Formats: sequence, structure tokens, C-alpha cells
Amino acid sequence: MLNSLIKGYSAAGFVDAAILIYVQMVGRGLTPDRYTFRFALNGCANAAFFWEGIQLHGSVLKYGLGGDLFIQNCLVHFHAECGEIDFGKKVFEEMSETNIVTWTCIKPNSGTMAGAISACAKLRDLDLGERVSAYISETGLMANTFVVNALIHMYFKCGAADRAKQLFEECVDKNLELYNAVLSNYVRQGMEREALAILVEMLQRGIQPGRVTMISVASAISQLGNFAFGRQFHGYVMRNGLDDWQTVGNAIIDMYANCGKQELACRVFDRMSTKSVVSWNLLIAGFERDGNVDSAWELFNEMPETDVVTWSTMIKALVHGRLFHDAIELFRVMQNEGVKANKVTMTSIASACGYLGDPDLAKWIYRCIENQGIHRDLKLNKALASMFRRCGDIESAMLVFDKIKNIDVSS
Repeated sequence: MLNSLIKGYSAAGFVDAAILIYVQMVGRGLTPDRYTFRFALNGCANAAFFWEGIQLHGSVLKYGLGGDLFIQNCLVHFHAECGEIDFGKKVFEEMSETNIVTWTCIKPNSGTMAGAISACAKLRDLDLGERVSAYISETGLMANTFVVNALIHMYFKCGAADRAKQLFEECVDKNLELYNAVLSNYVRQGMEREALAILVEMLQRGIQPGRVTMISVASAISQLGNFAFGRQFHGYVMRNGLDDWQTVGNAIIDMYANCGKQELACRVFDRMSTKSVVSWNLLIAGFERDGNVDSAWELFNEMPETDVVTWSTMIKALVHGRLFHDAIELFRVMQNEGVKANKVTMTSIASACGYLGDPDLAKWIYRCIENQGIHRDLKLNKALASMFRRCGDIESAMLVFDKIKNIDVSS
């Protein structure tokens, strides 16, 4: 009965009366339910009763209904109608699930719709993303490049590259941001040749590539190992004065290193006016790939600052060079320096220990991983199982092996 009164007064625009009934209801010791809050919040939304709605929001949390999708939709709608988009967005981001009602609660503008699409991308929910896309088309926001960028990212993240490509090709007004969105996603999807084709189209249309473009292109060339294209690309970067950007310089170092041209990577490094720890790490990684441990070690000792990637890369280089004792010793130094290892570090260390065949060392390494809470992915677990097996501790190897999920044939 009371819910019906609250609903009726709210619908008729007598929100004060609806709120008064709610207060009386609580005063009598009656517990409001999801319908109570729905009717009261909708009334506050329609009348822009912000402060009253905020108090209702607090009551929702008090009664433990904050996770109710039904009520969360009402809260998003209420905040949006009151012009408090940030509050509505906060509620939206805390929602464990959403439905199409959630999207229609949000005022349709490019910002909120792009946020909605990004949420679909994070959830990898293509079906919901398509429904949001349909809603966007109905509101006339599909022509907005900001929204189209978000949709393209969503389609790629949901594994619908063909749909993303179709949307891109249908766009009449293609700008730099749109090209970058497609190009960078092609690279992430391992579609390097398609990415380079996008670059060619950009240049043919007279669109000047930017920093993001250059980094993505360098990554594509790096993955292809196409040195000839890499040289042309580097020449374009230098002719257009884009080599002053540190991030672009780093990408070119990595590109040359992956193309097996470490000497050229060193030249780019030497010409850089400012070098970050990333620049040094990439050069060490290049020496590691070439098996040039001495040069990697020399560079490591020259570094003005290091991070966990530096140590992990150097340890990997020592293991690659079969200097297993040196790798273990450097790991001990790393621990003493207070640098926390990660799964990459421990995969190399487990490999080194396996070659040394020391069961006591193997148990110490395993304890290090457990005590430091290092995440054990498939690669690390396989390295640990192999380590124990090489050290003759079959029982421990089997215990690790039993924890490995999605074991492939090579295991």
C-alpha cells in the first residue's frame, strides 16, 4: 500500500508527499524494499530533488541494496537527470553487471556513450556492446569520431576484428585518432601487415602520423622483423623531426634489435638526448637476444638507475649465456638491493637452478616465490616443474605439475 502511494505521488509530481510517506514508513519500523526506492528515486529524478535523492542513495546502502541491479539502474538515472554525471558514472563503474536499461539511464552524449562502450570492452561482452551500438545509432551519435574510436576498441577487444574493420571502412570522416585506434589494435592482434597497410593509407590521404602512430608502426615492423621497411620508416621519422620523442626513439631501438640489427639500435641509443630506464632496458634486451652477455653486463653496470625489468633482463642474459651460477648470484644481489622479483625473473632463475641440479637451491627458490606472493602463470609453473625434475625431486615436480592448468602437449 505505502509503495503504491509513493509511486502515485511521484508519478503525479508530488515528490514532497512521496518523500514524506517514505520517512513515515521508516519511522514506523517498516523496511523499504527495491520498489520503494525505485518509485522514490524516480520521483527525485523527475523533480531534480538532488539532496533528497542523495539521502535515499545513502539509505539504499544502509539497507544492503547497493548491489541490486534494479536499484543501481535507478541511481544511475537519478544522478544523470540531476546533471551529476560523475556520480552516475561512479555508480555505473561499481556495477558488477549491467543491462540495456543501464545504458538508457545515462544521458546520451559522446562522453557517456564512450564510457559505456569501454565498459563493454572490459567485460568482453560483444552482445551487450552491439546493443549499446544500436542505441547509439538511434540517438544519432554514431557520427561522432570519439564514439567510433571507442566502438573500434571494443570490437577488437571482443575478438570482432572484422566488425571493427567494417566500421572503420564505413567512416567518411577519418582523422588521426581513428587511424591510430585501428593501427594500434591491429598490432595488438598480431595483424602487422594490416597495420602497415593502414599507415600507407594515412600517408596517401595526407594525414600526418603522430607519436602514437610511430610507436605502433615500429612495433609492427619489430614483430615482422622487416629490416628493409624499418630503415624506410626510420628515415621518414628523421626527415619529419619525430626522432626527438623519447618514446619513438625507444620503439626504434626495439625495432632494430628485433630485426637483428643491434649495432643500429646502439646508434639510435647513443644519439638520444634523453634516455629513460626503458631505453637502457631495451638495449640490454637486444644484447640478450644476440647472446652478447659481455655487452649486456657492461651496459648493466653503467646504468644510472634500474628497475625490476633491468634485473630480470640481465639475469635472463646470463642464463642465455649458460652462466647459471652468475645468474643465481645476481638474483641474490637483487634481493639484497630490495628489488622485488616478478614471474619473469623467477622463470629465468628456475631455469638456471634446473641446469645446476641443486635440490636445496630449488626449494629456496620455491620458497622465495611463495613468500613474495609472486603470481605463478603457466610458464613459471612449467619452469618450476622442470626445475624440480632436473634436480631429482620428482615429488615436488608432480605437486607443481598438478597445479598447472591448460597443459599443452609440450608439457
